[in-house]
Amino acid sequence: MKILLGQKIGMTQLWDNKGKLVAATVIQAQPNKVLRHGESRVFVAANVRGKVNKPQQKLAKEAGITDGMWLKSVTDIEGETLDVTQFEIGDVVTVSGTTKGKGFSGTIKRHNFHRGPMTHGGDNHRGPGSIGAQRPQRVPKGQKMAGHLGNVQFTSRGNKVIAVEPAENLLVIAGAVPGPKKSNVIVRLQENK
Repeated sequence: MKILLGQKIGMTQLWDNKGKLVAATVIQAQPNKVLRHGESRVFVAANVRGKVNKPQQKLAKEAGITDGMWLKSVTDIEGETLDVTQFEIGDVVTVSGTTKGKGFSGTIKRHNFHRGPMTHGGDNHRGPGSIGAQRPQRVPKGQKMAGHLGNVQFTSRGNKVIAVEPAENLLVIAGAVPGPKKSNVIVRLQENK
């Protein structure tokens, strides 16, 4: 299993070998360490900011990671370090991360509702409209309403690796991946099904 923890640097554009301009995301991934804890627990540790609990901090400090640390529990890992060279140009990967948080949003932005008429006496411009019938006399579960948008875990599937720069620990992936700049992402080789 190929996996790598890294940070999204930003987006750029590259020309492919067919002369087509491709939007791409640049991910920086310093070499990750594989930490084995007992018989069954295996963690991948990266030198980027992240949340870890106290037992994980102790495990990371024993491995020599002191700056920022981010640990992820994994299975089927071989070797002691993981870096960008395990991926090749043309590999299809999945990228997981936390999407951009957009705060409290109305129904038009959050659920693509249409707005009401702006003229001829219409007074429902951006309101959600009716939210249900008389029965069952409550708001049904899953009702599309205004609320918090973004800041959720999301996995982008089917992205191709278009460049690997081992000298600078960079991985360039075609298309967009979740999260703002400097956010943590997990890159995995997509298994063909």
